[in-house]
Amino acid sequence: MEQQIDDNLRRVYADTANEPLPERFTQLLDRLRDQEQDKSDKSSEDDA
Repeated sequence: MEQQIDDNLRRVYADTANEPLPERFTQLLDRLRDQEQDKSDKSSEDDA
């Protein structure tokens, strides 16, 4: 019985993990990466 529960839970979570990321999350991640890159660029300029 426990093995069936484990197998079913793994199957459900595997399906969820394989779903595509919603567009709004992708856009948010892009904006955050851009902000981090801008910080990194400014830090490099300050060191020069």
